[in-house]
Amino acid sequence: MPQPGMFNPRGEDWIAREITDLKRSMRELAAANPFGPMGIKPKAGGMVVEGYQTVNGPMTITGSLDLPAGSVQNDALASPVQIDTASNGIDGEAITTTSTVRASVTLTVPTGMTQAIVMATATGMGENSTTASDYLYVSAVVEGVNGGELYTAAPAGLGASLAAPFNTTLTGLTDGQEITVGVATRTGTAEWAASTANQASISATVMYLR
Repeated sequence: MPQPGMFNPRGEDWIAREITDLKRSMRELAAANPFGPMGIKPKAGGMVVEGYQTVNGPMTITGSLDLPAGSVQNDALASPVQIDTASNGIDGEAITTTSTVRASVTLTVPTGMTQAIVMATATGMGENSTTASDYLYVSAVVEGVNGGELYTAAPAGLGASLAAPFNTTLTGLTDGQEITVGVATRTGTAEWAASTANQASISATVMYLR
């Protein structure tokens, strides 16, 4: 500190200037964004993070999470789902008293999937060509397993129709394995002659799971 009567090289107002410089530096620091180079920008009530970010470790989100459509790929999910559909039909065949698969579809298990929820709807129509009342039976068949027959009455010379659903879950599947889903029909007491009125169709939706 200069002694009384000695010259102060910083000037008599150096303390005031130091305070002014300090205040200016504080204002600049307050306005500056030290995280700017990392792509982090403050905004009212939060912040915006731009660019690629890596989080090494657990992260807890207690609020809602909004993501653009398609931003999370199916392979990134712990339990991804893939869906496939198929349908087929046939007409004109005679309908015998033996349950027979009339039409079927084959679906292929995607890579990485080991389970499948199969939803099948089998539909059958037929014209009773005999002179006595009979019954038409329809069922869906998944991988050789009959889902249970439903039936309806068919008066002599008239037609009948009905649908039979079957939902089941398959496990232990492997990549590329084929799943066959079909529709089976039969009559109750006598064969019905071939006719364009005799129809059968199968519609299947499969949800594959890892």
